[in-house]
Amino acid sequence: MAGMACTGDFPSSPRFEGFGSARMRSDEKPRNAGNLSPHLPISSSTHPDPSKAFPTAVLLMNYGGPTRPQECRPYLRNIFMDPDLIPIPGLLRPLVASLVSRRRAPVLARNYQAMGQFSPTLRETTAQAKALEAALGEGFRCFVGMRYWKPYIAEVCLEIKASGFARIVLLPIYPHESVTTTGSSIHEARRALKSLHYGGEVVDVRSFWEEEGYLGSLSDRVREALSRSPAGTRVLFSSHGLPVSVAAGDPYPGQVLDTVLAVSRRVGLALEPIDLPGVAPRNFPPRGGAQPAAALAWQSKVGPMKWLEPSVETVLERWAEEKVRHIVLVPVAFVNEHSETLYELDVLYGGMARKLGMSVDRLPTLGTDPAFIEGLAGRVRRAAGPPGFSP
Repeated sequence: MAGMACTGDFPSSPRFEGFGSARMRSDEKPRNAGNLSPHLPISSSTHPDPSKAFPTAVLLMNYGGPTRPQECRPYLRNIFMDPDLIPIPGLLRPLVASLVSRRRAPVLARNYQAMGQFSPTLRETTAQAKALEAALGEGFRCFVGMRYWKPYIAEVCLEIKASGFARIVLLPIYPHESVTTTGSSIHEARRALKSLHYGGEVVDVRSFWEEEGYLGSLSDRVREALSRSPAGTRVLFSSHGLPVSVAAGDPYPGQVLDTVLAVSRRVGLALEPIDLPGVAPRNFPPRGGAQPAAALAWQSKVGPMKWLEPSVETVLERWAEEKVRHIVLVPVAFVNEHSETLYELDVLYGGMARKLGMSVDRLPTLGTDPAFIEGLAGRVRRAAGPPGFSP
């Protein structure tokens, strides 16, 4: 489990999510793109030749996740079969994936029951795709594919290729780059397109945390939350953690820290200094005075390995000892709701904070926030190239 990073549904640290097509068995594993049926779970367009009206396809990619209890085990098996995410020797991978998925599936199902719903990831990502397509306007068509559940990325790549699009923008819907999220999704899409002998142009969007639509929208929400909060409120930015062994060579921790620093400067927060392995020292805003205090912490640790610190639990316990009574909880690395927000932040950490005597204002993810979507559209346009360009 050494490679896990942000966003999705996992049993003890909710993470990996998605929806499925009713025509596929619940125990079905991802299939090679060359063996796929042309009748795919997502329709590309009602236009007779979508590539003429929409020459550029944009593939939004997310983790995926189960929609009912019996899907938890095959979903987890798909995760543990991914060498980009879980670095297990090849011969041992099927055995480990089978054993771990069988053991953790009941825990994952209970987490969803505590949430009151199964994975909303496909619904959330589809809403973002529709909003993004509207913002992009003429020349673009958006698709949705999931890494570990249905509709699988390989299936959607087949649909895009069959429709004749000349260009594909691969858009993992994670603000920050990591080999375990953006890297895995892009690798899967490129493997599928290669097996399909796709001859068009393929470009990647590996991060979008620096976009004004993302930073500005996040800052506005924090500022608004503080305006309705009592004196002494603190802001806790939470992001999915990584094992230190992975984090030291991954851009993700540094990008998350830079995001939190940027928001802190915009809002006027006194961010607690933090040292991260493999990340160069940063200049932190001065502390003291009337500025609200803030901290970055990491969630979702699983297994015995050393992970990034401090954990959310550690910060909550320390703040309780310091008599903090209200916190604004910010899911900084997530742009749609899933079990890491709806279960881990709301149920686990929210419950822990309340037991420690603190009230919590957990901010919603950006979702289809207009400014965020417009910023994302700008990032896609730059990746796709100038209007009218045809590879």
